Amino acid sequence: MSSNNLRKEKDCLNCGYIVEDRYCPHCGQENIELKEDAWHMLSHTIADYFHFEHKFFGTLKPLLLKPGFLTKEYVAGKRMSYLHPVKIYIFISIVFFIFILGGEKADKKNKVTENNTVAKTEKSTDTASFDDVSELKEVLRYIPIEKTVKDSIIRQAENDIKTKGSTKVDFNKKINEHSFLNKVKSKEETVEEYEKNQKALPKEQRDGFLKNYFKKKNIEFNQYEDPSKEFKKSILHNVPKMMFVLLPLFALILKLVYINKKKYYYEHLIYSFHVHSALFLSVLICMLLTWATGFLFNMSNWLIFACMIYMTWYIYKSLRVFYGGKRWTTILRLFLLFLLYNILFSFCAILLIGISFILV
Repeated sequence: MSSNNLRKEKDCLNCGYIVEDRYCPHCGQENIELKEDAWHMLSHTIADYFHFEHKFFGTLKPLLLKPGFLTKEYVAGKRMSYLHPVKIYIFISIVFFIFILGGEKADKKNKVTENNTVAKTEKSTDTASFDDVSELKEVLRYIPIEKTVKDSIIRQAENDIKTKGSTKVDFNKKINEHSFLNKVKSKEETVEEYEKNQKALPKEQRDGFLKNYFKKKNIEFNQYEDPSKEFKKSILHNVPKMMFVLLPLFALILKLVYINKKKYYYEHLIYSFHVHSALFLSVLICMLLTWATGFLFNMSNWLIFACMIYMTWYIYKSLRVFYGGKRWTTILRLFLLFLLYNILFSFCAILLIGISFILV
């Protein structure tokens, strides 16, 4: 930009601060004339775009190929050449979850034809026939229902075998009968009808706070044409939010594991944003390569394996570069981080399921 575009006045049009040079030292706005020609506006836009593009690709390269380097540079104060950790994370995570959700829709289309062919098989596996109680007991070991329920199934089976010579057990039906949602299932079809029936009962016979709440949610839940589909949609919608909450919690874990390094919390947080961005990006690349090579031959298993190896190496290398430490000490800390992260992730996943059920 030529100097004749500068305003003669020294007051910033954005914040009113005195501008001694080209840019306002208070807000950073350029002190140029408001009336700019089309060429000036276009050249300014192109310059801004390529400046961003340079920073974007200049950030992605070390992010993927130099684990820990970007975090080390950013903490050291070299920030103008790279995108902000939160910005790069938000951009990559948005693209990542768009691809994940897009993949879900594609899988559903592919499974439409499969569902017709496996329907008969599913029916046969849902209901099983037994001529001997010992066989039934062996199968029941792997069914997630209470012991009292299993005992009642076995007693019923013993009676059937004595009278008929064999017995049939519908495992899906038994599981659904004793599931949590079935326990809070209401006979009423609307919330208004349920509340009316509750008011008609004596106070001591009414449902408690939790049962009352879940019964109402269950009634609302069953208003949908496909409740399970809506529930899954609600979970997928809240996963990006859960991951964003998980990042500062992961930074707390890092502070505990590396408490002897005397780093500030914000340094662990920057590392957390960078490492999650790199892992999301590596999964995205793996998905794209799987799609690209799928036209010729199936390499999905090999690509997934390579991606897992890369992610493990990346976390290990980034820990050594940013935090320092000996090889075996880093490996031990890596295992501890993996354990704590899994516990944290499981807790957040349970919380996510609960919130998704409430918000569905």
